Amino acid sequence: MELLLDVQNLSVRYRPPGGVDVFALQGANLQIAVGQIVGVMGESGSGKSTLAASVLALLPVNGTIDAGAVVLQGTNLLELEASELERVRGSNVSLIFQEPGVALHPMMRVGAQIEEVLRAHGAESKGERRRAVGELLDLIFGGEAGRIYFSYPHQLSGGQRQRIAIAQAIVCKPKLLIADEPTASLDSVTRREIVELLKKLQRERGLAILFITHSAELLEGFADRIVVMYAGQIVEEGDATRVLKTPRHPYTEALLKCRPMLLGSEDVRKPERIPVIAGEAPDLSARSKGCAFEPRCAERMKVCCEREPELFEIENDGTVRCFKFGS
Repeated sequence: MELLLDVQNLSVRYRPPGGVDVFALQGANLQIAVGQIVGVMGESGSGKSTLAASVLALLPVNGTIDAGAVVLQGTNLLELEASELERVRGSNVSLIFQEPGVALHPMMRVGAQIEEVLRAHGAESKGERRRAVGELLDLIFGGEAGRIYFSYPHQLSGGQRQRIAIAQAIVCKPKLLIADEPTASLDSVTRREIVELLKKLQRERGLAILFITHSAELLEGFADRIVVMYAGQIVEEGDATRVLKTPRHPYTEALLKCRPMLLGSEDVRKPERIPVIAGEAPDLSARSKGCAFEPRCAERMKVCCEREPELFEIENDGTVRCFKFGS
């Protein structure tokens, strides 16, 4: 498969006002092929959103990229000037947020807002913009496209607003869409509808997607590969079906035990108590010398608290950061 995005050894830290450095991302490596869907999952604070923001150099003012490269089809985005990055954002890589209201102006009709994205990227003809937006809304909303075009955000449901945010993100036909928890504020039925829409867009437009979520059930039948993050590090990566059915890292296994029952599962029984991962996530302002998950791990060994494990490659099965698979 042709490589589209190559994130190399990316490290990011934040310095809160009057506080100490927080090492939010540590040596992350990630590859996405053309037209591929890669899911990133982990608990809150694991580094998922920092990874997404770093790809487009959209970190807050207190964020610093200490090392690494973000290479999109041969170009390191982190070396571009601000004006060059503005041209890349939206046209080559786009980002949709968890809350669609972030991207929508309350006093503009949504059709006009989507057209603004095209205008910002050089589509000067109003007729050209109107035609492109109409075709896209037909694809996303079908027979409701005309009504949706002239609606204001407050006249639409949460799921419809999220679809508009997706339309804004892909109207310039980017090669890569980064979706940062795009379904977190939606009900379970609408979540699945948004995932199905993204899958449809991936098929029809050859779109590659980096889908960030804490909900493993959304990735089944959707993602091609899955990346699992913990404490700012990638701890496991591999084929989506394999990761969901036979996780290698103890954290991945514990995380999947806490998920709701997968849709379509034959086992519809509900546990008496919702499983949780014992302990707390580590303090990212203090780097431990051992494995970050060791204090919470039921399978920890002596070596786990003595030094940090590397990412071990498992033949034809991805990678895992655990001493059970290397020394």
